[in-house]
Amino acid sequence: MIVVVTAHSSPGLSTQLIISLPMNKTFLAASLVLLPLAFACQPELDASSEQESTAQSADETLTLEKKSSPSVDALSVMGLTGIPFASMEAVETSRYESTWQVSVATDYYVTFWADRARTSPINLGSAIQLNYTSTYYNYMYNHSMRSNLSTSLSPGSHSYYIGSGSYECYYGANGNMENRCDETWLSLRTGVGYDASY
Repeated sequence: MIVVVTAHSSPGLSTQLIISLPMNKTFLAASLVLLPLAFACQPELDASSEQESTAQSADETLTLEKKSSPSVDALSVMGLTGIPFASMEAVETSRYESTWQVSVATDYYVTFWADRARTSPINLGSAIQLNYTSTYYNYMYNHSMRSNLSTSLSPGSHSYYIGSGSYECYYGANGNMENRCDETWLSLRTGVGYDASY
């Protein structure tokens, strides 16, 4: 009778102990007692990620083998998907300045990121409704007005044009604001399918 003991210390590496004994029950019992010694020299493995199997072939060769399997923690994170982080950037497209006037036009874009620090842009994986606010402020009368808006974004890109803003201010001979001085800008609001927090 042949007893084969196989122990795996790491993927692809194994140690085998082959014991050839006469077909006798006494020797079979003695050989099975020695099995723990074959594994004593192997590194300790996590019991939660191991399973032991025993098989006996037609030629009466007995094989004991330890196999590693994915741990519960590894399986618990498989298949999880997170929502992208979003930020809104203002891009100045034109500017006019003189003694009597300042005029600035701005385009606003939303960008999606894989991380909260906004260092790795990521394409939008599915269509979402983006919520944002348009704010108008009149500097002459210290008056503001806000409008909550939304727009639908299709998947496939990491940056989208959302809208425009402006700053317009006129000055008199004494340098004070006259006739008009106001600004309109956009800002993100929370919504489903993206994270606008920092």
